[in-house]
Amino acid sequence: MADHAGSSAAQMSKNKMKQLIWPDPLVVQPAGIHTHSIILLHGRGSNAERFGLELLKARTSDNHNNKTLAEHFPGLKFVFPTAKKRRAAIFNRTPINQWFDNHPLEEPLQRQELQYDGLRETSAFVHDLITQEAKLVGVEHVVIGGLSQGCAAALHVLLNFQPESGALLGFVGMCGWLPFATTFVDDGDDLGEDNVFSAASEEPVDPMGDMLRLQLSAANTARDIASLPALELEPNRSPTFAHTPVFLGHGTHDEKVVIKLGEQARDVLLLLGCNVEWNEYDEGHWYKVPEQIDDLVVWLKTRI
Repeated sequence: MADHAGSSAAQMSKNKMKQLIWPDPLVVQPAGIHTHSIILLHGRGSNAERFGLELLKARTSDNHNNKTLAEHFPGLKFVFPTAKKRRAAIFNRTPINQWFDNHPLEEPLQRQELQYDGLRETSAFVHDLITQEAKLVGVEHVVIGGLSQGCAAALHVLLNFQPESGALLGFVGMCGWLPFATTFVDDGDDLGEDNVFSAASEEPVDPMGDMLRLQLSAANTARDIASLPALELEPNRSPTFAHTPVFLGHGTHDEKVVIKLGEQARDVLLLLGCNVEWNEYDEGHWYKVPEQIDDLVVWLKTRI
């Protein structure tokens, strides 16, 4: 009996240790000289191999030479990290690979406290990955993004990451959403009459100054969620996320992350002054092949 109890305790300890360790990322080296890197996060319950290897097999249409992403970009290094296991509240606290825990997305404002620990730890982890790649090619040659919950986590990284100089080359999001979306802009930050940029406002406004303050507030909100120190307002210098173009694609029939959540993420980023390309596809909770791969290649080629 004692031996059995000891064995069970050892197994529990081993399982707990697994939940503290980040698995090694799947890294696919470029076929040519390494000039750029892309870091893409998988969806909830998946892993780097399932997501990454499938994406790397996807080909563009005949109009784009029927090539894979690696063939289109021979200098591009692919980094697919795997989320460590976390207990999922909606699955009776069963450990699964997820970047953060969350309440069902039908009620995105419920139980938001579940997300803090994961977003903090994932942000630190992805920051390290970006830093490693930046040492090789420069931060301005690094793209980040992800699918589903991976997109959601990567959007927080986009908002809270602040290198000493330069900005990320781009962000690629598929079927994702923005956790805490409503906290990044004030209620008046829409296209209505209370907007600070409204011509009907009687008070003199400084649009550039207001935008800088809004961007700084968003960056610091994301940094606070990730337990990072706040940024100080610097004249004429916006947080780096504002200089990173964003590609977002979403399936119109997505049953897991409904398209309105993707649209909400898009709208928040637009309000924050980001350059966002938004595409909708006749697809469910996945990327559309070859149409979305075509669009992604065209978008990347304007930057790589």
